[in-house]
Amino acid sequence: MKTDTACPQRDNKMAEKPPAYTEALKLAEAGKSQEALACIQEYLATSPHDAEALNDTGAILFSLGYTEEAVNHLVKARQLCPNAAEILWNLAEAYLALDNPRHVIELFEEMQMLGILNADLLNRTADSCLKNGLLAEAVKTLERSLEVSPEQEILRPMIDVIRSKITETP
Repeated sequence: MKTDTACPQRDNKMAEKPPAYTEALKLAEAGKSQEALACIQEYLATSPHDAEALNDTGAILFSLGYTEEAVNHLVKARQLCPNAAEILWNLAEAYLALDNPRHVIELFEEMQMLGILNADLLNRTADSCLKNGLLAEAVKTLERSLEVSPEQEILRPMIDVIRSKITETP
């Protein structure tokens, strides 16, 4: 997950952040996620509308395996700063970890506008769609992946096989 959110509405430089926040990031970088979480939550108690801190908290929670809680923080961060690429990316990763491809698909348009939608994310989302029996969504996602990276010739026969499964289903 990414922790360097730049929100156009806010220009918070690390030098302006209080010690609890900067300490949280140092601890997170050192792999001390539980301690980092405690520090960043201390900061969020006084600054609950800081999109950057909410994103960073989401990333820390994700690293600790608290994915649903991470999503909650990332959704709040996105509400405060809807065009931050890092927040969208982190949210997509968290939704994939929760095996919720429909929520990832909802982010595709914004991700494409920001230039961060790539074949890897599309293919992983298609895989999650397949695991969840969402065959039509898998086909659409793989077709979009081909648009992004046409050199993925292996996807064409995969799409055909999935399409044949759709027509077989009563």
